[in-house]
Amino acid sequence: MKKSRLIFTTLFTTLLFSCSEKETETYNPVKELQFEVYDSIVVDVLEEVVILDYQNELDQYLIKERKGNKVLLVDGKGGLINEVELIGEGPNQIQLALEGRFWGKDRFIFKEMFATKDFHVFDRHFEKLERINGPGIGFGAGIFISFYRQTFTPWTEDGKDFILGEEVNSYNPGDMDPDKIGGGFYSQVKTGFLYDSSQDSINYLSLYPLDWVPRNTNRWIGQSFPFLAFDIERKKAAVLPPIGDQLFLYNLDGNSLINEKAVSLSHPVRNQKIPDPSRENLLYPSFSDLKTFGEYQLAIFYEAIPEDVYHEFRSKGENYRQDPGWVKAQEKYRKPRYIIVKGDQQIGISNKLPIEGNVNLGLPDGTLIVKAADGELERDYNLFYKIRLVEE
Repeated sequence: MKKSRLIFTTLFTTLLFSCSEKETETYNPVKELQFEVYDSIVVDVLEEVVILDYQNELDQYLIKERKGNKVLLVDGKGGLINEVELIGEGPNQIQLALEGRFWGKDRFIFKEMFATKDFHVFDRHFEKLERINGPGIGFGAGIFISFYRQTFTPWTEDGKDFILGEEVNSYNPGDMDPDKIGGGFYSQVKTGFLYDSSQDSINYLSLYPLDWVPRNTNRWIGQSFPFLAFDIERKKAAVLPPIGDQLFLYNLDGNSLINEKAVSLSHPVRNQKIPDPSRENLLYPSFSDLKTFGEYQLAIFYEAIPEDVYHEFRSKGENYRQDPGWVKAQEKYRKPRYIIVKGDQQIGISNKLPIEGNVNLGLPDGTLIVKAADGELERDYNLFYKIRLVEE
């Protein structure tokens, strides 16, 4: 009996130690992590395209011509299923749209670029079902265009439709003059929004975290509109201000983002202090995007241009950006770099992906889809790679 009790006690202690060790697992935040290519997709059309979204149950991609007016639906291997002229002035068209998503298996939703940023909902045949009033009130904050990110996420739950997203034009700049309110801008401006089909109006959310250093210290450093990424399955939101070294994690609870957690971000080339807002932004390695892929977050930034290089070109006059040498200098110095977060910890960095290109989309299974950089082969501009983090 005593021997059995001793064995049980030893086993229990071992298990307890193992669990504690797992709970306190730590990572080297600047360890170089590797991604691997495991698949690719070629979309065989003449116009250059970008992927807007992927529907796992249907194994289909929603794709848009980068400069054209068409939207394409393709299967998991890149085969064309359908294409429509979405941009236009017809009853089943939108005047201008760059972003779109699947909404479940039977609908599509696109965000219009005009003043109020309305949403247009279509059925599977691209017949328009409804128009949802958007969160914008004009173009006071400016137009920010990226072909490789979506600023909203739609889903349906308990018979209700939801849209969570970011919109930089959700406030009137005339009412939020930084010269008058300074760092108070960050506690007053709300650039996040949540649409709930059961509510009469859109609920606006602050995306400037309480513990973000400029807000916490009431210091004005420019608009620095935060990026928002949302994990539908886990109801987790991640917010990344472009300036600073912090990623913030939240739970979506009802109409609120709660349980703010700050994750410190670091990278050997991101050792600059937060700059004065008048400083040229290319001299600071601002974050440019945030992707959720499975249980991970990917924070993307570009290295800063060295000051002496910048001033050399700047001294040539106002048109220095048209100088071919300036383009080459950006290619040389503005390299993309990546910080990987898992849970509430930074677990490593990646200084180079296994292939060159733009990270186009993150998927719930841990896949990142990368649009290949221009190459020598025909149709390289419509080649997409699937990559994933190499597990150790």
